This record gives sequence, structure tokens and C-alpha cells, in this order.
Amino acid sequence: MYKIYYVQYGETIEDIARKNIITVDKLRKTNNLGMDYEVRAGEQLVVPTDSQQLFDTYIVIQGDTLYDIASKYNVTVDNLALLNGLDKQDYIYPGQEILVPKSDVKFYITNPGDTLVSAADILETNVEELIAQNKIIYLLPEQLLTYKKEK
Repeated sequence: MYKIYYVQYGETIEDIARKNIITVDKLRKTNNLGMDYEVRAGEQLVVPTDSQQLFDTYIVIQGDTLYDIASKYNVTVDNLALLNGLDKQDYIYPGQEILVPKSDVKFYITNPGDTLVSAADILETNVEELIAQNKIIYLLPEQLLTYKKEK
């Protein structure tokens, strides 16, 4: 899910990302903004909204690799890279923000040929719960599906 955000006077892209609990990298990629682009008051940005209760931000430290981070958060490298708009061979750098699932959240990025049953199986839930927790499911390639375990 996405929402339209109107940039306020004096805000930076970092301010907006922090307010919306997403990474700067994700906000830039969602809006196709270059690294040097500065937002302007009144400008409209598309902001992903699903991540707020489901994901945390991990700050990359010296020596980290996507493989290390994926292993730490029990996700596949492919899904972690896709979630963050990266290629799994991309270089990550110290200080970079990476979205990672909270401890009670599983996520899956769909592939061609997926069904509700196969996606539910991968997320270790049932179809009914998958539908209840994901408002819109198209099962098109690269759709993010999530499942939050009830406590």
C-alpha cells in the first residue's frame, strides 16, 4: 500500500523517511529520485505504508554483507534484496539503512506461478489468514506478502 505525502517547508528526504518509518533508499527508489535530488515544499511523494508495523530498520556496519543480514533475520538474500530495492550482488555500505522484518513477521516476494496456497505454505499460515493480513493480493511477480504471527 502507498500514500501520497506532501513535502513541507524545510523537510529533507531523510526527515520524510524517518517520519514514515522507511529507509531513505526505499523512498528514493519508490519515487525514482537520484542521490543528489533535494525535495521541495509542496512536492508530492509516493510513500509505502505497509512497512510501519512489520519492519525495522537495520543500519549496516563495516563488514556486513546482505548474506550476513539475511541470515541474522532468517530471510532469504533474494527477498531481503528485493525488499530493499537492491540486487543481491550490490555493495552495501556502512551507515546504509536496510529494512528487515520484525521478529514476529515473515514476508515473501511472489514469483511467477505462485498461488495463494503456495504463498501461504511458504509463510507457514493458511490462505484465510494470508488474505486477512494482506488487503490486496494480485500474485503478480515481486508482490510483497506478509504474515505477522499472533502473540
